[in-house]
Amino acid sequence: MQLLLQQVMAGLANGAIYAGMALAVVMIFLAIDHLNFAQGEMATFSAYVAWQLLAWGTPYWVAFVAVVILSFIGGVAIERVLFKPLHHASILANLVAFIALFSILNSADGYLWDYTIKTFPSPFGTKPLFGSVLIDAHEAGMIVVTAVLLGLLYLFFSGTRLGLAMRAAAANPESARLVGIRVGWMTALGWGIAAAIGAVPAC
Repeated sequence: MQLLLQQVMAGLANGAIYAGMALAVVMIFLAIDHLNFAQGEMATFSAYVAWQLLAWGTPYWVAFVAVVILSFIGGVAIERVLFKPLHHASILANLVAFIALFSILNSADGYLWDYTIKTFPSPFGTKPLFGSVLIDAHEAGMIVVTAVLLGLLYLFFSGTRLGLAMRAAAANPESARLVGIRVGWMTALGWGIAAAIGAVPAC
């Protein structure tokens, strides 16, 4: 029974990571109605950047915040440079762009950091939580971080003008433009937020 409960808790912790990645994919899908096949590579690149900062001696939480900010900027830049010109292009053209982005990031990972497994430290440690063998501090930390992230996103999209504007731009771009919402920049912000969200579980 104890082994079963341990596996359940470990599954919840791993599920929290997948939930963060899925949330990032959904953000972009709602923004442009296309599935971002490169989302995993974007998160992987963010993880490598965080690993490099840690290797240079940067404190973990400083590196974490820096990577989230850089991921946000990178997401906005990708939308502005690569996908904005393809806004009215065919689905096939967007698919090719996603595959190209995937290949570029994957090759950059290998070129800069080699295709080898890196040891990434846990900011929460791996000791059993409260002396329990059912869940350790790292697993509990992943669950808590994901829950906090979901809560913050809910508050952002339901209680702020910018969040509501992004929802309006995704739901009905034409009507959003009529009330003065800059739909293009709302899409870019969606990309940035998605990239930042993907960096959180990756780090």
